[in-house]
Amino acid sequence: MESARGSVTLRAVHRVIPWLIFPVTVSAVIGGATVALAADVSASLVVGLATFASVVVVVTLERVRPFRAEWNRPRGDLVTDALYLPTFLGVNALVEPVVRVVAVAVGVAISGAIGMGMWPTEWPVLAQLAVACVVVELFDYWPHRWLHEVPSLWRFHAIHHNPQRLYWLNATRSHPVEIAFRGVINVIPLALLGAGESVLALVALTNSVLGLFQHANIDFEMGPLTWIFSVGEMHRWHHSVELAEANANYGSNFLFWDVVFGTRYRDRSRPGPAAIGIQHDDLPASWWAQLGAPFRQG
Repeated sequence: MESARGSVTLRAVHRVIPWLIFPVTVSAVIGGATVALAADVSASLVVGLATFASVVVVVTLERVRPFRAEWNRPRGDLVTDALYLPTFLGVNALVEPVVRVVAVAVGVAISGAIGMGMWPTEWPVLAQLAVACVVVELFDYWPHRWLHEVPSLWRFHAIHHNPQRLYWLNATRSHPVEIAFRGVINVIPLALLGAGESVLALVALTNSVLGLFQHANIDFEMGPLTWIFSVGEMHRWHHSVELAEANANYGSNFLFWDVVFGTRYRDRSRPGPAAIGIQHDDLPASWWAQLGAPFRQG
């Protein structure tokens, strides 16, 4: 009898785990970071350590619960993906501080002119984070959509869609021109409105942890959260070789604006697209060759 009860309990746990993976991990990371920031721990240290912890969790889960086991095996893409990580971090490190300084100066001038601050600094920090995510997503939704719909911009964004598998490391696979293009537009709204350092740090951390789950090769369930988050099964559709499926779910981390503008896509009859990548893909495989490829296209 005890053995039967144990088996039933074990099966119940196995059924629940896929539903807990995403919300528990994200809540733990963001919640822990919020507590640390409230204790005056350095924002850069908090974001760095929390992001590292997220990587460890996601990489481990990819091995334990892969969505597709074959996606855990390199296809000659590992070195290229690895080189895009410092590229992504480096371009952002150059672009964001410059844009932020200018935007903050403009925001201060506007606030002085109207006699009040434009950001709800008196709100709880998590409420500020929620507002910040809605604002930032609007300023990333349209640049991302333009990258798909404008041929001259697609040349650069195609590099992100070039992989034929999704896993944690190719989350940062983006051409420097795209990184700068989206980075400039992303930084402006919160800096202009006067969001504080803690909010900016939490936004950066949210981008990191959701970006990892967005591309992670993990078998997890989202349920009603598929209306909110652009991760897992929802983002896989965005990487489909079929344009009708790929030209959707443009949200960087969330699907707020896809719902508003009618570009949310999900096919409940299938767990994901038949194939990942680009139709008639002629992009070179190496990192260096990919950097020049958009400039050589007609």
